[in-house]
Amino acid sequence: MNNTNNKLSYESFSNKQRTLVTIGCLGLIFSTGAYGLSLATIQGPLLRSIGAESAFSLVAIIGALAMCIMTPIGGRLCDIFGIRKVVLVGGIIAIISGLIFPFAKNLPLFIACYFFLYLAEGAFITSPYIMANIINKPKDVPKMMGLISAMLGLSSFLGSYLAGVLTDHNMMTLAILFPIIGLLVGVPCIALNYPSQERSTSVKLDIPGIILLVLTLAGILLGLNFGPAAGWSHPIVITCFIVGILSLFVLIWYEKKPESPLIPLRMFKNKQYTMLLVITFLVVFYMSAVSTYVPRSVQDILQQSVTVSGTITIPRTIITVLLPSFVGVWLSKNLAKNTVISLVIAGLCIGIAFTGLIYVGPHMPVWFIIVMVGLTGIADAFRSVCITPEAQTLLAPKDMGIGTSFIGFVISLSNVVSATVDGIAYDTLRLSVPGIPGITEGVDTVFLIAAVTGFATFLITWLVYSNMSKKRLKKLAEEKAQ
Repeated sequence: MNNTNNKLSYESFSNKQRTLVTIGCLGLIFSTGAYGLSLATIQGPLLRSIGAESAFSLVAIIGALAMCIMTPIGGRLCDIFGIRKVVLVGGIIAIISGLIFPFAKNLPLFIACYFFLYLAEGAFITSPYIMANIINKPKDVPKMMGLISAMLGLSSFLGSYLAGVLTDHNMMTLAILFPIIGLLVGVPCIALNYPSQERSTSVKLDIPGIILLVLTLAGILLGLNFGPAAGWSHPIVITCFIVGILSLFVLIWYEKKPESPLIPLRMFKNKQYTMLLVITFLVVFYMSAVSTYVPRSVQDILQQSVTVSGTITIPRTIITVLLPSFVGVWLSKNLAKNTVISLVIAGLCIGIAFTGLIYVGPHMPVWFIIVMVGLTGIADAFRSVCITPEAQTLLAPKDMGIGTSFIGFVISLSNVVSATVDGIAYDTLRLSVPGIPGITEGVDTVFLIAAVTGFATFLITWLVYSNMSKKRLKKLAEEKAQ
């Protein structure tokens, strides 16, 4: 069966195919979620085992760059070659990289495995979200997004927890390998049940655009990563920023010319879609604070054990696993209206949670931190289910692949930028004031940044995006009446 992505629909699949493709999507999500947290958990011990602990920051930024760069490229590859081929090739590369990982006993091989694993996963990371829109009836897409979000929450928790437990029990190889289970299930399910699609003749791969995107992201992100350590006036840091910013301007100028640009600038003429990207960037900005600085504050300021700091996020995880499915059912009743409500709830929960955490101190009760972190789980449940299906309703069919991938790209970019900004704020204040007071000021500033982005999400959604949504629905109703 040969089709293009645009021609495939719910009717193109049997019930059995839809079920198996759904299982395949969840397998891919399990792998990406588990790898993201498991490698972050055991990266330190892995590098220590090969005598390269000083390369921690370099390895982390290489993985983030690979994911950021490949996410939009992967969306365009789906438009050109079809989802099945992208998942099959990307999945095989990810499996091979994962299998070689335990035998990476030197830094170059370790970096190569890390790079190709994240590059491959970046290629297909948004494929489940695109397939969810194809294999389901429109009203059922939010339900599928709820299922995907629940799997992402579960796999992220299992990735961190199992990697830690297995490493503590001297089973490092198993700690590295277990996320491959998702690929071993997901790739065959999709390869055997999703249609083989002809290569598109109307869409071509934009090689110059890819080069400019790589230079833009590499320049800016490497500059942000090495600036705090090397100094912002260091020639290499300045060079990175110059290359990144110049490449960005050239990329914007160049992408107006190709027939099949890597980043179709016409998408951004849709002000509602562009505003949704802005909201997406803001609503996930807090994740660095909750994953890195909440546990650090519990350990360093409250003087609690690592075990206690690890339990802080368990209620949040339970919420992110259970709540999205219910949110998906609710969203399916009125996607446009309930998306606005969801993003308002997400922004408020983030803002309130981190406003409370700004006052963290040695006498703050652990239960209070658990409750505040739990609020971010509610935010994540509402955000993760609504944004992708809402974006897909705003996109033209020919831009579905790259447009959906751009949501993932913005999330990855927000995570990298927030980690950098939070790191600069924390390190600057921690080093300027000795001892616990400096650590407290640093953490408080990180939490303040997270609170501001949460309330900004709330205000922009309520005051701007809701009006855009109402105008669009009114226009569609008028066109339908004619």
